[in-house]
Amino acid sequence: MISSEPPSPRAPALLRLQSVAVRQSAGDSEGVAISFDVVAGGAHVLTGETGSGKTAILEMIGLARTPARGGLELFGQNVARVPRPARHTLRRRIGMIFQDLRLVDDLSADDNVALAVRAAGRVGQGLATEIAEVLSWVGLGQRRQAMAGALDDDGRRRLALARAVINRPDLVIADEPAGKTSQAILALLADLNQAGTAILLATRDGALAANAGAEVTHVSRERTAVGGRP
Repeated sequence: MISSEPPSPRAPALLRLQSVAVRQSAGDSEGVAISFDVVAGGAHVLTGETGSGKTAILEMIGLARTPARGGLELFGQNVARVPRPARHTLRRRIGMIFQDLRLVDDLSADDNVALAVRAAGRVGQGLATEIAEVLSWVGLGQRRQAMAGALDDDGRRRLALARAVINRPDLVIADEPAGKTSQAILALLADLNQAGTAILLATRDGALAANAGAEVTHVSRERTAVGGRP
């Protein structure tokens, strides 16, 4: 379960999609239009079969793609009106867990998380302690110096989560984050959500979506249905 209680109805929308369509690849036709909000401290699940466009939608929210049409707002700003250099500031408020994880296999767990810290432009004392704490929180406190490539699937997913949250984002986006260790990873995401971090999760697992205790949007090539809590 991601969220046991809905956020306050007065919570502001951190993310808003209004009839947004995105192309999955160059030359592809526009996907179906999709609309949903993720409010501060809220949780939302995108579900749909493989190839339905979930990853393309998440990459668009992460500012790696441009909507084919429709409106995208992040943190109260219309992304289309934000100058490209300023988008980095918006992107820093999002933590991403990619489906392929995108870890650097020949770097240690410590160094993989440190890369995210440096990419955010953070400097100063205390960062080493902060990295150690977040790795301990995800269960890798004893494997900080292990190479990412030497970790098993569970360890790699925990490391990807640590890297996503080290800069204390307002919104964490997770693309098929659970793998074979769904309960452990989902429990950590639930902890984040309960602490006030908004969560947007994409999964092809219909049962996981139904039991997540979150708002659900179903995505398919033919249509997109926006639903409430199951």
